[in-house]
Amino acid sequence: MSGSPSFPFLRLPFLAIQNIVHNLSCTEMMPDSPSFPFLKLPFLAIQNIVYYMSCTEITELSMCSRKSKILMQSIRHSELTDIEITIDRLRIKFNDSNFLIYAPQQPENFIKVLVDHLKDVFKLPLTVYFKLTEIENYRRFLPIFPVCYRFFFYGIDKISGEELQFIKDNVVVEWWAEYYTSEK
Repeated sequence: MSGSPSFPFLRLPFLAIQNIVHNLSCTEMMPDSPSFPFLKLPFLAIQNIVYYMSCTEITELSMCSRKSKILMQSIRHSELTDIEITIDRLRIKFNDSNFLIYAPQQPENFIKVLVDHLKDVFKLPLTVYFKLTEIENYRRFLPIFPVCYRFFFYGIDKISGEELQFIKDNVVVEWWAEYYTSEK
């Protein structure tokens, strides 16, 4: 017998693992559907399942409970190098996922909670693409991203030098920033 431990779950065919991952989404499960004891699996089995999950599935699972959030925090997501967030028309795009935000009253609060959760779970640098398409009073969204690794600002109307300076003063960029404004 070899010295390495045997994990029968890890020898499941890829389609079986993919099926398990697909059925794990806590937001899609119906109350009468059979439950799967995901959190009771050995850590290595959970890690193997999470490897095949999308960013959306990991995010949803981390929002199910405190225990699932702690578990998702403890697993390295090696394929991710940063958290890319695009804000456009109150739509937030996170890597391969789109979250449509319907919060007519103070949407910046909801976005801040979501961004803080993503930073807490994935523990990766933040890249922000901030597009002013149909966003009124964009200044209220800047405190959501006080520190970014990369920051890209796209203005659709001409932005004054004073406003551009306000943005630069309120968002700390660790590596790279680009500001695109209309020449109207």
